[in-house]
Amino acid sequence: MRRLITTFVATAITTTLLSACGWHLRGSTSIPLEINSVYVSAQDSHGALITDLKRALASNDVSATPSADDAQYRIYISREKQQRRTVSVGNAALAAEYELSLEVDYRIEDAAGTLTVPATTASNVRSYSFDSNAVVAKAEEERLIQQEMRNSIVQQILTRLRFASQAQASGTATVPQPDPDAVREAQQPIEPLTDENNGQTSP
Repeated sequence: MRRLITTFVATAITTTLLSACGWHLRGSTSIPLEINSVYVSAQDSHGALITDLKRALASNDVSATPSADDAQYRIYISREKQQRRTVSVGNAALAAEYELSLEVDYRIEDAAGTLTVPATTASNVRSYSFDSNAVVAKAEEERLIQQEMRNSIVQQILTRLRFASQAQASGTATVPQPDPDAVREAQQPIEPLTDENNGQTSP
């Protein structure tokens, strides 16, 4: 019981401090865009991913318009699939490690309806260890990982949007592909913080 309380307190303090300091998860890097308006369409128009995408656009001074007719570019998200599966088990056949995955299918069009980014899939996979003696702390860790995964997806989409807008501005017929190093950076796994006092990991 003492172990659970210690882990929970450490997680709560870490989360509070990170929020207070304005800390941003990896994948929330600001991306400069040479455009000022984007229309975003998805089945779940009020979901967490769309909310994060619109927030990222706003941080780049890009307006998320309510109508496709008023936007320079249109982002259409056709599918969002999130899964969690057990990748290893420990004592008593209980899950010891989980894998989280997020896949998002999307395409991007310009104001004339021309396809600038063909239908493609942005994906991210993360894993984390599970401790049945620290359920609350691990639930918070999973929530933070899911947030970082969404941020990674948003960064991938905005990177493709940026390249598409630059290609059109320069008159390039073929949309340049993003830098592979930048894509790999966006998909890097999270590195959990370690509580040195008891060896437990926390978000």
